[in-house]
Amino acid sequence: MQGLYGRNHKGAIAIAKPDPALIAVLINREHSRLSSQVKTLEKVLHALFSDKEYQRLIQLAANWRALLAFDDGAPKLADTLEVFIAAYRQRSPDQERLHDEVVFQAGVYRMGHWALVKHFIPGVTDCLDNFGSVLPKYREAFKRRYEAEGNLSVEAQSQLLKAQYALIPNRRDPYRHEEMKRRGLVTADGIVPMGVKEALALIEREEAQAALPAKRGVVAWVADRFRRKE
Repeated sequence: MQGLYGRNHKGAIAIAKPDPALIAVLINREHSRLSSQVKTLEKVLHALFSDKEYQRLIQLAANWRALLAFDDGAPKLADTLEVFIAAYRQRSPDQERLHDEVVFQAGVYRMGHWALVKHFIPGVTDCLDNFGSVLPKYREAFKRRYEAEGNLSVEAQSQLLKAQYALIPNRRDPYRHEEMKRRGLVTADGIVPMGVKEALALIEREEAQAALPAKRGVVAWVADRFRRKE
């Protein structure tokens, strides 16, 4: 397979899809790191100001902004942490309230992240046990494939997870509204006369048909017949 596309054994175009097991492992690791990092903020509330701690928090906010894979939630979470950091530097009496807001936003981030995954990649839940932990066989398979020579860095894990999300079709427009407009299925008032569900089914049928290998034309068939007679 080259890039995101390849051909299956029947000659049809095959588009790479997100790997549920890979995503399950990476999202669990990310959320585990996030929970641990949020817990470290509590000690800041009960300690004197430290420039070293301040610099650590600044770096943490930058890491959240750059490395958290759920980009719909990461900026808000990083913004909230930066507000807390400013209060910490100023010894503001609002520190505790702002700390609680960071904890809350971290929870919002995790819930939003799982909502994205479960909506677009329902197979991820099959890789988890009843407590939300990744099943051992998937963890072991990940280690064999990606970490046989050592653990992946946080940066590498982030890039890998973001690359998986890039494979989600129509993530920013799950109901294909722009595609419906392009095909003339939406009125000027934004109404889909045939119904959204039916319009989506129509688009998917046409796309599936377009992905099939083209049938050989009559001219090519006749040319083959003449070549065989020669």
